[in-house]
Amino acid sequence: MGASTLRVLTAPSSDTSELPTLVLQCDATKYLFNAGEGTTRSSAQRRSSNARVEHVFVSRVASEAIGGIPGLLMTMADGGKTSVDVHGPPNTRYALATTRFYAKRDKMHVRVHDVPLDTDGARPCFEDEHIAVYAVPVVPGGVPRVPAPAPGRTPSYTPDDEPWRDPKWTPTALRGADADRWYTSVLEDAWGAKYAGEARAWTPSRIAHALPPPPVAPRDTGDEPGRQAPVLCYICAGATQRGKFDAQRAAALGLAPGPDFARLTRGEEVHIERPVAWATLSDAERTQWLRARAPRRAQKARPATEVPTYELERVTLRSSDVVGTARAGPVFFYVTLPTHEYLDTFLAPHTQQAFAPYTQAANAARPPEQHTTPHVIVHAAPPAVLQDARYVAWMQSFGPACHHLVANRAQCADRLMYTSSALTLLRLARLDREMYSVPGYALAPRVACDGERVQPAAEDMVIGLQPRAAPKQLVPSAPVFDAPPATMDARLAEHATPEAADAWAQYEAAVARVHATPPVAGTSAADALTFTTLGTGSSAPSKYRNVLSTLVHIPGVGYVLLDAGEGTYFQLARRFGPGERGWDGVGIEHVLRHLRMVFVSHIHGDHHMGVARLLLERRKLGVERPLYFFSNNYTRFYLREYSAVEALGFDEPNGVIAVDNEHLDFRHGVDPEAPHAAAPASGARAAARKHLDAAKAALQLRAIRTAPVVHRTSHCYGLVLEHVDGWKLVFSGDTMPCAALVEAGQGATVLIHEATMQDDEAELAHAKGHSTIGQAVRIAQEMRAEHLLLTHFSQRYPKFARIDTGSSALPVGIAFDMMHITPHQMRQGKRQLPALQALFAAEVQDDGASESDASVAAVPEADTAPPPAKRSREEPQRAPAQAPSTDAAPADAPRHTVRHNDAASAWRYVVLRLAAAHAARDAGAHVPSEHAVRQGVAQAVQTMHGVIGAAFAVDVLYVGAPLGTHDAAQVADAVVRVPSEHVDALLSAVASIDPAARATLTDGQPLRVGVHGVSHNLAMLTSDARAWMAAQQAACP
Repeated sequence: MGASTLRVLTAPSSDTSELPTLVLQCDATKYLFNAGEGTTRSSAQRRSSNARVEHVFVSRVASEAIGGIPGLLMTMADGGKTSVDVHGPPNTRYALATTRFYAKRDKMHVRVHDVPLDTDGARPCFEDEHIAVYAVPVVPGGVPRVPAPAPGRTPSYTPDDEPWRDPKWTPTALRGADADRWYTSVLEDAWGAKYAGEARAWTPSRIAHALPPPPVAPRDTGDEPGRQAPVLCYICAGATQRGKFDAQRAAALGLAPGPDFARLTRGEEVHIERPVAWATLSDAERTQWLRARAPRRAQKARPATEVPTYELERVTLRSSDVVGTARAGPVFFYVTLPTHEYLDTFLAPHTQQAFAPYTQAANAARPPEQHTTPHVIVHAAPPAVLQDARYVAWMQSFGPACHHLVANRAQCADRLMYTSSALTLLRLARLDREMYSVPGYALAPRVACDGERVQPAAEDMVIGLQPRAAPKQLVPSAPVFDAPPATMDARLAEHATPEAADAWAQYEAAVARVHATPPVAGTSAADALTFTTLGTGSSAPSKYRNVLSTLVHIPGVGYVLLDAGEGTYFQLARRFGPGERGWDGVGIEHVLRHLRMVFVSHIHGDHHMGVARLLLERRKLGVERPLYFFSNNYTRFYLREYSAVEALGFDEPNGVIAVDNEHLDFRHGVDPEAPHAAAPASGARAAARKHLDAAKAALQLRAIRTAPVVHRTSHCYGLVLEHVDGWKLVFSGDTMPCAALVEAGQGATVLIHEATMQDDEAELAHAKGHSTIGQAVRIAQEMRAEHLLLTHFSQRYPKFARIDTGSSALPVGIAFDMMHITPHQMRQGKRQLPALQALFAAEVQDDGASESDASVAAVPEADTAPPPAKRSREEPQRAPAQAPSTDAAPADAPRHTVRHNDAASAWRYVVLRLAAAHAARDAGAHVPSEHAVRQGVAQAVQTMHGVIGAAFAVDVLYVGAPLGTHDAAQVADAVVRVPSEHVDALLSAVASIDPAARATLTDGQPLRVGVHGVSHNLAMLTSDARAWMAAQQAACP
């Protein structure tokens, strides 16, 4: 085992799971222990690359241990990873198989290993050249098993027979080894596409049959009914380190340098020949003999000498003759005991057999280099366990040199994990402290740790294993919030450079102008609503934006949740605070008790991977009213399957009532806009109508309807809510501009619409099934919405997308994570936009990290990696990281440096691409004239921004064949030039171009018009722009 470290990536907090995520790094290989929700985002925030993670070890089949694995695996696959192994208790394979409808990648293989519960810990569950991992099961009260079906009725499954190709075959009745083989086939198909081919649409991960039940059922009794009883504690032992090879001793025994040195180092025996009189030879004669026996290349530099002829003997040398005593590798334990109920089983003799070889007593007779006592033990257990005298004695049995890290919510400080997002809120609070405020946090634990070398685990804590070192905190790679909010606010005035100070002064001046402007007057029927934007990013989480979720508070009714991406429960817990009262009188338990409705728009994981934990936490509270859950069939199917390992509240009194979004369709659902269009209700539709009526009564709503929207997958819906007080709320989900949503949402009081791409990315937005900012504005205008809230921004714009709403009077709110906003505050959006633009025009590098969180795999990590064994000659030597000095300025002070977004240039050049609406162009399609393009652009800009807003010049430089590489659907490209200060106005107008302007621009052809490229340099517009420019110059001498 080479150099190795153990890093605490996450510690228990409001932001993160109870079980800490640990990263063991041995040379360049990484091993992850537990991956609760938020692991991917935490890795981005803390600059911990997962590109080299080869194995994930899970302590329990529970949300706190596996909730982040699907998102983590997809992120790793998208980063080029080709294989990962996951190890865990029984049901790990089943739990990951339930995610097959949304978590899958063709290019990465995931191998899942269920560790049997009858293991005694004597044999490792995993071993490689670096470590051996021993799993120690702890199962209080025995293992509840799923009842076997009646004898003679159980089908079998042989993967090679591929019975699933028969549509009539079902795997649901499989049991035992046959069921386990089916789970494996599902995972091999979802991860790696083993069965790809002509029948790809009908393969194990795609057939619509329920999985066989899991081998271990949830508990019915105990401290945690409805949850999995088995947990695994892990013993991780580093590979024994070979002793030092003694070259002088080898020479004294007659062994010449060469390949035999390596064989002896590996522990092998070698056979050599040497003079019979070796013991009587002088040192010079021995040296002469050894030189003659050395490899020829070693002799070239020495003059040839005459070597006497000796009678030879054959001698066997053992490794122990020339290699020193081996040194035991470092050891650490990861102990998971969820409640005090587990302690008796953990301390029972049959469990302690696995730990016995590592006690101080067992190592007393060994030489120090052979000691296998643990260097560190991580205790994921509540205070009731840690304070039990029996457990304290167990901890002390490993000697005074062992370090103990305690991980529970009471003994770990509730510090902010996602400090980049918090710093953004801290800056924005200068603009409006009601909308933007840093959520609560605690700098000290509620319960102190007691004992020698016992301390709370903390994020970014690292422990050296080889060589051994005490726990220490890494040099911060993210903003540090180590003071009360008022102190942190005062530190905003501290700047690293004059340029940063000037940028901050410009922002404060813009804020002052906003505050000096009278607020926009007016009222709305929805003014009492409060929207909390928990996550505002798309696809994958970043350190600035979590994936999508929006909480709506309806006074007197409760809460409605619109989508729930991974980490939604923890965003709620951080925003509102612990318990019933939280930070400011309303805590997470209050929100969950009054959560009346959850809506999931579609099957993509970034919109629902947080639902399971949310339902689990709600169930723990014993809520007295039901929760209405509206989703597509796939999401509901997955959650019901998962609830077989962790009860989520389906089919329980006052539990979760699930309704298919399709039954709410505003045209043909059970309660359509046109009453005469309703089909007779029977069966599932009758049940849906019953639940719908109950939901409307519970939420005081006149209507709950869905509208089918256009995205890259099926069963995608937007939502329309109409309240008895007259307001109408519309939520788009993920969609391209969609006529059905406009129709269903006519006259909306508030429209929450996705705005994934900037207006210069219209083609990309279309390809991905999303909308641009300008298109979202256009949809709101066509819907005649009173207010628009933009959210679901691409993570390519980590802090702030370029936004221009033109001269429209439409109130527009721009969502940030953890923001509270009301319709009244949306009406102030126009006033606030200049201040937002001033804050983000110069990117403030608050944490020294790359702005693109996708690049976290490529950037060096902060002090976590052990030193490399070798360094390339071309690689520059890097200065070692400096430990923070106690005399230095506070490490958390937001030291600002500035990088401007755009090069100073008077003009921007924009390529407009005209393409057929379908895959191939019409044979009669033609290139429009320059006059048509000029008139069409002018018409679009004037429609969007008005006569005054459109008062700038647009020069058409080229209209002709497509530039650069293109496909068969593309008809023409147009290059236009616009003043830099007006480029956003042009882009937003083109992105939301109205039909009349499109007809003018395209010469009446049914073509799509989008933005293909924007640059301040004409030569950088396309791959062959320089050749095109030369041709243009030749044509116009």
